[in-house]
Amino acid sequence: MGGRIIEVHLNTLSRASSVKLLQNCSHKTLLEDDAIENLVSKCGNHPLSLKVIAGHLQSGFTVPEVASQLDRLPRQPEFSQRLQEMFTALPEQLQGILIKLSVFRTWFDAEAAADVIGCHRVDMKFELHYLKCRHLIEQDDWGQFTRSEPSRPSPQEARYSLHTLTRFFLQDNRTPPMAALYIQAEHNFVKLFWKRLEKIGKLAETNSLDALAQIDDNRVHLEQCLDLLIREGAVPDVSKTKRFHKQYSVCMTWELFLDISKRLKFCQNVAERALKQGNRRSYCFYKAMEAEQLVAKFQYGKAIQMLQKPFAILEELESIDQEEKNSMKLVKALLHYVKAHAFGCMQKNGDALSEIKTSLQQCKSVSGNSYFAARLVNQQGAIYMNMGKYMESLDCHLNAYEILKKSAASDLLLDVPTYLMNIGTGYSEMGKDVRQQKPLEAIKHFEKAIDYYDRSLSTEKRLHMDEYIKTALTLKNKAMAYCHLHRLSEGLRMAEQSLTIRRKYLPQKNPDVCRGLIFVAQIHYDMGREKQKSGDVGSVEEFQQAERYFGEAAEMEVSGRPDEGFPTVDYEALKHEYLDVLKRLCKNDELQRRKKIFMDFDRKVEKRSVSPRKQSESSQSEESTSGSSSNEEAEDEQQTHTGC
Repeated sequence: MGGRIIEVHLNTLSRASSVKLLQNCSHKTLLEDDAIENLVSKCGNHPLSLKVIAGHLQSGFTVPEVASQLDRLPRQPEFSQRLQEMFTALPEQLQGILIKLSVFRTWFDAEAAADVIGCHRVDMKFELHYLKCRHLIEQDDWGQFTRSEPSRPSPQEARYSLHTLTRFFLQDNRTPPMAALYIQAEHNFVKLFWKRLEKIGKLAETNSLDALAQIDDNRVHLEQCLDLLIREGAVPDVSKTKRFHKQYSVCMTWELFLDISKRLKFCQNVAERALKQGNRRSYCFYKAMEAEQLVAKFQYGKAIQMLQKPFAILEELESIDQEEKNSMKLVKALLHYVKAHAFGCMQKNGDALSEIKTSLQQCKSVSGNSYFAARLVNQQGAIYMNMGKYMESLDCHLNAYEILKKSAASDLLLDVPTYLMNIGTGYSEMGKDVRQQKPLEAIKHFEKAIDYYDRSLSTEKRLHMDEYIKTALTLKNKAMAYCHLHRLSEGLRMAEQSLTIRRKYLPQKNPDVCRGLIFVAQIHYDMGREKQKSGDVGSVEEFQQAERYFGEAAEMEVSGRPDEGFPTVDYEALKHEYLDVLKRLCKNDELQRRKKIFMDFDRKVEKRSVSPRKQSESSQSEESTSGSSSNEEAEDEQQTHTGC
């Protein structure tokens, strides 16, 4: 039978046809729906790529194995040839546009595309529609699922994306002219999303809920922007007062989506580039922020040493312009603030207080009510707390909260939960201070503390920031207040919730986890002693629970931690109460073994000639005992800023 061969160019398929093709070609009609959708989506509904992965499935590879190898598909000769034909068929202008659009790692809207390409938004929509009709980009269904929040795109606003395979193809096939276009697109991309980050930072000072929503929408591109800025790009300027506050807002905002290591790397690279470019003021700003990340990583001495050069540079700088003088004062205030933070964590409270007072003096002469000023006042409160000056501490935390309220009409601000918690901590410490002489007054203080802790937790929930590290701090302090009111069962429940959160988000040997374990153990210890006094046989079970938590904490204390292995402030209480528990349970062999371990560890610590330091991820002091009947006195937990 005669006939003729007809060449047919295959275009992308519909989603339903893609699913059917994948099932038929792989002979795996029982594939999970989610697995099929994932493969189809990553292949961009291209029949050739679907056929390639179907062949892999037929060969016995599992769906996860195939999915992990999808980045190889663009290198398949037949797939690359088809994409090359589609790309070559485009007008030269659209080829350049497609190359520039490949800078986006995920969705983008027409406005972002126009800024990166460098054209009018209306023209951009026509170009995007043209590329969509040729199956080189996709339009997603964002508008159908968007939430009705001001910061979200409106239902009519379309979002676009390049298929992963198409983007890989474009990366592999860039000619030198196309590579130049891509570099230009990267510059425009950084400029666009740095500006967005600055706007989000400004928004966070007045409405953090909307700022958090915008971070969620732009997270991938914001991280990409910072990655690109690490390599190259213009150094952010802090030569004017407004520019300082703008950059500080950016640094405040990235606490919410960037981990400490990435923040540290960004500050290092930008500071070095600023110095090379002769921008010494920006260098000092980013060295201060770099030192702040080191404090968060418990490297206090290194942070203080790092600040020496920026201080020396600022002494050399001279400026006739008043605005530049003011910005220089703010950078100095930042340097003193970070130094105070480090000294406070090292329990060098006199040095810390001197530094924070100098910082506040510099700041207030330029900028009274600002987010930055509120953080300085809050830090001063934390230092007074460590010094045992609870009235002064409470005044500072109340003042910090008032500064924020004056700067914005809403309580939905990132630092508000922290400041409310610290106010509660102040009332709790005042309650402990007078509980022997004025028990009724102490009860009122503890009840006030619980009220502020509840307000802190409620604000966190409204900001969708609950059930994270900051929540653990507040729950632990609230548990302490309940223990001071002799409501141990309620305190135990919250202490366990706090410990669960810390175990979930912090490294295994983090000092905050250790202190959380000690706190839960101490509540069981106190409950056991109360039951033993009343002849309740349930005391044995409480002591056994205390032994379990004390034992785990003791292993952390003596085996070394990331914070150079210094014991926590709770260590002495741990030793005394853990050994007492073993004695009450008549475990004499274990009692002697533990005594020896503690003695050996104490000798090691003594050799360092450094007193035990209060440690935690966010540089706060915390409770070290349940407070109802334990022998060691303690402070409630504090936090200097939002943290992440």
